[in-house]
Amino acid sequence: MQPALELLFSHIDDIPRVPEVVKTLLDQVSDPDIDFKAVASNIEKEQVLAIKVLRNVNSAHFGLRKRVSSIQEALTILGMHEIRKLVIVTGLAETLPYLPNIDLNDFWQDSFRTASYAKWIAEQAQLGHSEMIFTAGLIYDLGTILIHLGEPDAASDITEAVYQGQDRLDSERQYLGFTSHEACAELCRQWQFPEELINTVEKSGEPMAYSQLSLSACAVHVARYVSQSTYSDEGEDVLLQTFPMQEWQKLGLDKNSILSSMATMSKSETGLDGLLD
Repeated sequence: MQPALELLFSHIDDIPRVPEVVKTLLDQVSDPDIDFKAVASNIEKEQVLAIKVLRNVNSAHFGLRKRVSSIQEALTILGMHEIRKLVIVTGLAETLPYLPNIDLNDFWQDSFRTASYAKWIAEQAQLGHSEMIFTAGLIYDLGTILIHLGEPDAASDITEAVYQGQDRLDSERQYLGFTSHEACAELCRQWQFPEELINTVEKSGEPMAYSQLSLSACAVHVARYVSQSTYSDEGEDVLLQTFPMQEWQKLGLDKNSILSSMATMSKSETGLDGLLD
């Protein structure tokens, strides 16, 4: 770990811990023979988490005709992807403390939107590991939380610099000596997440800066841009001028489909409403 990152983690009194069931689900993501009963049993061991997942399963978002009363039943009806993403976001949300300068509901809405877009992009690019990319999109910004926890003064300086028009990654390097993505990657190492996921998160801020290109990181990077564009009042010309074209084309996607693809992604729902109440 680089010294500046080590200093950050030393300043955090209570480093967030991830539930074991989340680690297990990440390890099982590529397993074609995954046992639904075993997964359900692992989730139900985390009682608070299981209750929140079931509450969301029974919400208006899914529109189920009858009430679901068990995780295994939810898995059967909704499938592994839906339950897995609910478990991961619920489990991670439980680890984060209150922060006065961050609206955690907005944070997770943005992260969930980025994750959903990243998965869609990965599928369009036929990358073959869209579930891992979804998770990377979900957690890529946890480094920002760590910075607010360990270096609150620097976090304020960075926020102000970005507000004044400075690039966020440049600001993070200026005030901290590392980026939020590098901080997130280190947290994922401490959580013993899969190496491919760590690599994707670490490179997602600036994929083209690395000698070994990660297409997964490209997908997350583009998804982040599209998610952020939902807050923008800029016209199509400006959005195209600032669009991460290199990453898009490295994914093998047509530059003429950018606007239609952004529109498709923006119309999709996150399904996060009510989960963090």
